Amino acid sequence: MTNPVWTQHFDVNTIVLDHQKQLSLVGLLNLLQDTAWIHAEQLGWGYDALVEKGTIWVLSRQKVVMKEWPMWQDKVTIRTWPRRSGALMALREFEIVAENKSGETRRIGECSTSWLVLDWNTRKVQKLDKIMFGVPSLSEGVLDISAERVPPRSDLGEIARFEVRNSDLDVNGHVNNTRYAQWVTDTLSLDEMKRYAIDEYEVNFLAETLVGDTVVIESETGTPDADGTLLRHYQGRKTTEEKPAFTARLKLRPR
Repeated sequence: MTNPVWTQHFDVNTIVLDHQKQLSLVGLLNLLQDTAWIHAEQLGWGYDALVEKGTIWVLSRQKVVMKEWPMWQDKVTIRTWPRRSGALMALREFEIVAENKSGETRRIGECSTSWLVLDWNTRKVQKLDKIMFGVPSLSEGVLDISAERVPPRSDLGEIARFEVRNSDLDVNGHVNNTRYAQWVTDTLSLDEMKRYAIDEYEVNFLAETLVGDTVVIESETGTPDADGTLLRHYQGRKTTEEKPAFTARLKLRPR
């Protein structure tokens, strides 16, 4: 039986750094995405296998919680496993471990994700029991966090607009999940990036966005808690739609 736990190693190099020489949120999401892709291929449920069945994987929800962020020249180990799934959502979890230049290791974060299988042509959600069977998964030793629903808000104001371009797309032809995090973090000022570290990132994907769409990013200023942490809500809406295409939350902590 194929091992349900997959381990992938990465260097924190210039490809995934931010301007403060630490692993960026978008860099981390790319590493998580790559690890999930590789493991799905090993399990026989990767991109090509689903396309042959006329279906595709799409990320529906994601929650990342980080205690600290590794720096340039650190190493990152990501462990991932499928978790016992429901009728429609396939769950995948991640554990993130960092190793510094002295060889010291520490568990620095975790991530929970929920995935849907869509019909390639109709984009309708498919029931997992009709498509998948025999996929190894864990029901014990799983994470305490889960990717929950982030409800839309009616009290958020426009703070930015982004036009979807070719470089935003993934292999399914819609905007890559990591690009939404890029849009959200690009709305932070340089001063905020210096004063705060990202403690948590949570996102729900509600509709596809495609080349030519213009996405309005809406948010709030937010009020810091007594310990200085700041929870800020976001959502993105295509200019041709009233309902959001995604909702998100950032929890920021003082550096």
